[in-house]
Amino acid sequence: MMIYGEKIMIFAPVILFVYNRPEHTLKTLEALQKNDLAQQTELYIFCDGAKNNATPEQAKRIAETREIIRSKKWCGNVHIEESAENKGLAASIISGVSKIMEKHGRAIILEDDIVTGNFFLTYMNKALDLYKDTPTVWHINGWTNPVKTKSPSNAFIYPVMECWGWATWADRWQYYKKDCEYYFKKFSRKDIYHFNSEGTENRWKQVLRNKSGKINTWAIFWAATIFEHNGLCVAPQKTLVRNVGMDNSGENCYSSPLQTVHGSIDHEITFFPQEIVVDICMYKRLKNFFRRKNLITPGRVYRKLKSILTK
Repeated sequence: MMIYGEKIMIFAPVILFVYNRPEHTLKTLEALQKNDLAQQTELYIFCDGAKNNATPEQAKRIAETREIIRSKKWCGNVHIEESAENKGLAASIISGVSKIMEKHGRAIILEDDIVTGNFFLTYMNKALDLYKDTPTVWHINGWTNPVKTKSPSNAFIYPVMECWGWATWADRWQYYKKDCEYYFKKFSRKDIYHFNSEGTENRWKQVLRNKSGKINTWAIFWAATIFEHNGLCVAPQKTLVRNVGMDNSGENCYSSPLQTVHGSIDHEITFFPQEIVVDICMYKRLKNFFRRKNLITPGRVYRKLKSILTK
């Protein structure tokens, strides 16, 4: 624990989900270990098991990943849970987060490709402590898409959930619902428009793809849960994490040039908003970013190239 202002801050545990990417896992753990509060933090690592049709090479990479997580005492206290079967990322995260939330009441969540800056844990713990009794705040983002800002030490509030390094509380997570049919009935066309950040993103497409069975993801349903309850998210104006897995090595990931972070992620967040309202200026910048990003998505580029080459 640590004294923050006049309060005693209890450190939240970190939950890390790994599978078969030893190189990514090592980068994630090395960065986490460098965090200011790492040695005062409890770390839970959930390792997914091999698929029934796993090749020898895939089994080897799973074993290498498990060797890495056991190779050092990455945080103050480390708990490792290895699954004998393959649950899949979505099921692993839902069950793992729920289990640790029930025990600790709050948690910080990472996947095996999220490299954190040195002040990531400090920021997360401060935000979890500051907003624990603020029912409109549902989620803490570690990632913010790269937009221009003059305040890299500031946090802000807006209605977008990002899952690249995040945190929440048990009393919010209890409402999580992974149910396509429920949201099809619940969300009106107007709701979908606002869920899509006034049409600048297409988050609803992920719900449709889950319904059709093309993907099986968890995060879009957490975003829908937050939206359904009019929840807001706290985020740093400059990202505190870097995703090193956008190399087609994992599930549901692809290269996105606009989301590449070239600068430092070691920003110490010293300002947290007391007034719980959307930062209109930052949200407008981010919606403009979404518009630009969605003009050059890999799918669009592929379809355009295909149309040219087949003429």
